[in-house]
Amino acid sequence: MFHNQAAPYINPTFGAIVVSLTAVVLGSIFLIPQLKDITFFTNQKGLIFVILAGLSAFFIDYFALKTYASGISISVGGPIIIGGSVLIAAIIGVAVLGESISLMKVAGITLVAAGAIILASL
Repeated sequence: MFHNQAAPYINPTFGAIVVSLTAVVLGSIFLIPQLKDITFFTNQKGLIFVILAGLSAFFIDYFALKTYASGISISVGGPIIIGGSVLIAAIIGVAVLGESISLMKVAGITLVAAGAIILASL
């Protein structure tokens, strides 16, 4: 909803940066009181994956703002963006990370994809 309302008034790249900076400020407010009691990471793999998550978050914000700026309604754009994210996560889990696949997972992935396709065609 926030992406939808902001999109007509802001450049998508700048908007995605503002979203990320807002997360940095809020995260810092939570982190600073804990600085003496925490370990930031214990394995470089965790740091790599959290950076990849940050890149993904930036592009989700960017494409959401760009999509809504084109005039798509939130009732169509929201499910497509969320459904697309679910679909990508499921595919990465199975194809890249080697998670097991079952008939129920295939059915769920198929239904999410079908829903996104139906909404995109409206």
